Amino acid sequence: MKSAMKFGMYAIVASALLFSSCKKDKEIETDLTSAEDQSQGEMVYDQVFKQVDESATTAGLGKGTYPIVTIDSSVSPTTMRIYYGETNFLCKDGNYRRGAILVSWTGRYRAEGTAITISFSDFYQNDNKVEGTKIVTNTGRNAAGNLTFSIVVSGKVTNAEGKTHTWNSNRTRTWIEGESTLEVSDDVYEIGGNTNGVNRNGLTYTSKITKNLRVVMSCEWRVVSGTVEVTPEGKSLRTIDFGTGACDRLVTVSVDGKSKTFERRK
Repeated sequence: MKSAMKFGMYAIVASALLFSSCKKDKEIETDLTSAEDQSQGEMVYDQVFKQVDESATTAGLGKGTYPIVTIDSSVSPTTMRIYYGETNFLCKDGNYRRGAILVSWTGRYRAEGTAITISFSDFYQNDNKVEGTKIVTNTGRNAAGNLTFSIVVSGKVTNAEGKTHTWNSNRTRTWIEGESTLEVSDDVYEIGGNTNGVNRNGLTYTSKITKNLRVVMSCEWRVVSGTVEVTPEGKSLRTIDFGTGACDRLVTVSVDGKSKTFERRK
């Protein structure tokens, strides 16, 4: 930020402009908080779900290295513990994790009525503490023949600075690609639904998906397209645009006719 200060009056004017500009920058950054937290929450929980899917597929065969997967099928529902150790472990997807993901399921993922419950035990991803529950219920096939799932999340992420974002969401996931194989990496889903939460600055917000989110499991950032409308407490509606299909971190937020592109936080 540059300013030219000449003589007393120019100095006063320049100081006023400097204050106004800095204040505006701060307001813009605050305006994006709910949008940033919303997009981070989407990504973290989708990444966790892929960890669960991969661990269930390997059935704990990766002995002697992290993550250590323990499955107990002698109880009902079946339980699984995915343990990454007490210190940060660099996973294959480039994310650092520690602690454990806890999972239970009542049947096969592809079977109608199966419910999968995911929770956490002192679990961190990239030094963000992840808490809460995610319940995935197979609700059968839609008219197009695609499997659909109810996704209910009560989530909480606390960053390294101790600031917390909490949210609740109720969504529908449609499996549109990859069902015919056992590979996780070729799976593609579409997601619709609503969310409400409290961002890391303590302000409430609501959001709804206005164009289905496309989740590509082979992409590190998961959501590659779709739009979400977020309304923070006391502020104008913001539109989050996840792009047109490219696998990247970029998200564009539009507020009152103005747009800003930022990178999603891990």
